[in-house]
Amino acid sequence: MPILPSTENSLLVRTSFADAEPWADALSVVRTENEDGFRAYVEVVDDNAWEDADWEQVRRAALATDEQAAILFIVDSAALEPDYPVLVVDLGDLSHEPFRCVASELWGVDNNLNIANMDWEEFADMTESDGVFRGFA
Repeated sequence: MPILPSTENSLLVRTSFADAEPWADALSVVRTENEDGFRAYVEVVDDNAWEDADWEQVRRAALATDEQAAILFIVDSAALEPDYPVLVVDLGDLSHEPFRCVASELWGVDNNLNIANMDWEEFADMTESDGVFRGFA
């Protein structure tokens, strides 16, 4: 596997290269500020060397960097479906199972987990039956 960049921002790693249009759309949603001016601070990795890598491979590579955020985001084939349910991986506690978060709510996960304002469980426990976090009611 190639090396991931060291960064204080969350990595957003693309692992599905089948269709460029939904990738561009998902990336646009992730980068868009919400109505209160919040957005996800991500370092985008768009390198086809990561094609079809599983989340555990990407997590190992992220942990091997000199500096990393608390979480990692992966845009795999499932994340290119409607609402763009991006895979969220905890880099601080390896016992946490990943969950998915719609791209429009990624800012909240990114902002709050990276500054330890909220805990992993506060998001993971709010996923719907399909395992996707769609925001707080």
